[in-house]
Amino acid sequence: MKRIDPLTGRVLAFCEAWDMLPRRGTVLCAVSGGRDSMALLHLLSGLGPERGFQIAAAHFNHRLRPEADGDEAFVRSWCRERHIPLTCGAGDVRDFAAREGLCIEDAARQLRYAFLENAARDMGASRIAAAHHREDNAETVLLHLLRGAGLQGLCGIAPVRGRIVRPLLETSRDEIDGYVKRNGVPWVEDESNRDARFTRNRLRLEVLPLLEEMTPGAAGRIAAAAALLREENEHLRREAEALLPDAEDSAVILPVPVLNKQDAAMGRRLIRGMGRKFGVELTREQTEAVLALRSGGYLDLPQGLCAVRKSHRLILQKQPPSLPPLVLREGEQDWGSWWITFRWSGEPAEEGPDRVVLRDTGGELTVAAWDGTGRMAVENGSRTVKRLFADAGIPVERRAEHPALFLNGIIAAVPGVAADWTLRPEAGKPCRIIVFQQRDQEAGTDGPGNSGAG
Repeated sequence: MKRIDPLTGRVLAFCEAWDMLPRRGTVLCAVSGGRDSMALLHLLSGLGPERGFQIAAAHFNHRLRPEADGDEAFVRSWCRERHIPLTCGAGDVRDFAAREGLCIEDAARQLRYAFLENAARDMGASRIAAAHHREDNAETVLLHLLRGAGLQGLCGIAPVRGRIVRPLLETSRDEIDGYVKRNGVPWVEDESNRDARFTRNRLRLEVLPLLEEMTPGAAGRIAAAAALLREENEHLRREAEALLPDAEDSAVILPVPVLNKQDAAMGRRLIRGMGRKFGVELTREQTEAVLALRSGGYLDLPQGLCAVRKSHRLILQKQPPSLPPLVLREGEQDWGSWWITFRWSGEPAEEGPDRVVLRDTGGELTVAAWDGTGRMAVENGSRTVKRLFADAGIPVERRAEHPALFLNGIIAAVPGVAADWTLRPEAGKPCRIIVFQQRDQEAGTDGPGNSGAG
């Protein structure tokens, strides 16, 4: 009769509680070659035949250490001897970190998980098993606490996130040590794990041992607290989700009376939930800025999202991508939903809501979206373009789509809003006349003078 390691039963029970292991199909195990991931691969390769799933492995070479190629060779050899399918990838972590403005740890994690997701998709794996254990979870909670995280961050590492599962999350480092010794599982040491310059390593090497010395079992209690907070957080998430409307036409509209009935904590959850409808994770500062909006307020948010506060509605919506600038030439041109006619004149013409008349000072005229900045001279001083937009009654959500005229890169006029007083036309001197006509999108207007009627 085959002897079952005592750890295997506990891990299997944890996996069943979280539905981590499929009854058929493939589980892709992320393997660095280190002790934890080798223990997990060994354990899952033993469970596979009994549970009916196939085990495969994936190794990502971060190319951060001279020994990295040796780690990959070790994993290749071990998997080959046991006929475990293996896929390997690599990435230039330092270059990626520099390009994206990330620390090395975050850059490595992003590249690694992108590789794992692609590998799982390519081989049809329904699960990706990662070897995070109890102390990893405690370190994560402490790290997030030191960074000022809220409830979400203090929940620690989730046992299941998408197709990623963590069978060892309630297993201690000592238990993993015992498993690899009892089963003769080889592994390689990553010397960078002992580099105390990295914050997580310092927590692992110095802070957690001190906490364990002060209160034995500290890591387990921190991980248990995180599990409790995950349950609390999930309950609150469902409460907030029930109050949120679905996204319609690239917008989520929350009635202000609904928001006003909530306390501050639920209000923040509602705002973050609105952002998640678009796949955007709002920071605490961004969330508070949205809550601080008053009627008529507008706020740009990440990934092309914006918030608009009206008297009875708070709207989060996707902004259309900005149109590229258009250098004006004589005649008719097309810019988004606008037809623009540009001509020179020897005499000033009458200005109007759809007509800008500027003194011909030379230089290049360009039509582009307003970038939210700038001032223009007016009859009695100067005003910000933002103030001029407001005075003209143009809603904040429409300003990014409204054309603005730039002279040599400096804002000169906004049709229907204002033109810079220093460029006003003078009698008897040449001027430039720019006429703006917005197409009726619903009627299907094809150009100036075309009503769309058949």
